[in-house]
Amino acid sequence: MRKVRYEEMLPAEFLEAVEHMPAFIVPLGLLEWHADHLPLGQDGLKAHGICLRLAEKLDGGIVLPPVYFGRPGFSTYTGTMTFSEALVNLMLTELCQQLKKVGAKVIVLLVGHYGPAQEECIARAAKIIARENPDLTIIAHRECDGVTVDGEMPCDHAGLWETSMFMSMYPELAHMELLRDPPLEQKRYFNVPNDYYRESAEWKWSNDVRAASEELGRRAVEAIAGHMAGEVLEALNRQ
Repeated sequence: MRKVRYEEMLPAEFLEAVEHMPAFIVPLGLLEWHADHLPLGQDGLKAHGICLRLAEKLDGGIVLPPVYFGRPGFSTYTGTMTFSEALVNLMLTELCQQLKKVGAKVIVLLVGHYGPAQEECIARAAKIIARENPDLTIIAHRECDGVTVDGEMPCDHAGLWETSMFMSMYPELAHMELLRDPPLEQKRYFNVPNDYYRESAEWKWSNDVRAASEELGRRAVEAIAGHMAGEVLEALNRQ
């Protein structure tokens, strides 16, 4: 299998990878509370795993390590770190400038952390970057956008879909035996920066997380990677 992880490439491997397919794939996440059974880095790890599967389907592309700087986020929940729109905009702008420098023609910003603050920030930044760099194609959206599995869009927060996908890619890091309803007390910080949602101390599941399975997760990851592979190939064909 072709090497696709940016950080593992030797210089000659990197140059060959760019020549083969000048698509750079960036997993965007957050360090954020994801109930008692998933790690704080779930969003970035999930996004990274999906990006690797996307590159496998493409037989090319270069996958960056997870980016954990993002917008809120449950800013007052255990372990969560959220950042300003100014910082995220600057980070994405400079990152895309650097990727263009090293040969990118298509940049995928795969958004693994959800919510209006994050999604709208990424969309605005991507629009500006694309306008200022007409020779670049920017694909920027949540991994689940445009995808359905069993008639549902595979997205939630630490619920059925995220848990299933995470289990399928990182079974050693998912701890269903620790799942609690309600979770352990998670609202721990007050008068904090970026308290965008002013979230309640009460947590309610949006679906049946106990029905999560590795098989469901594999199906979701395959559907997402297949959909995004089509987007990337279409963008490359337009270059």
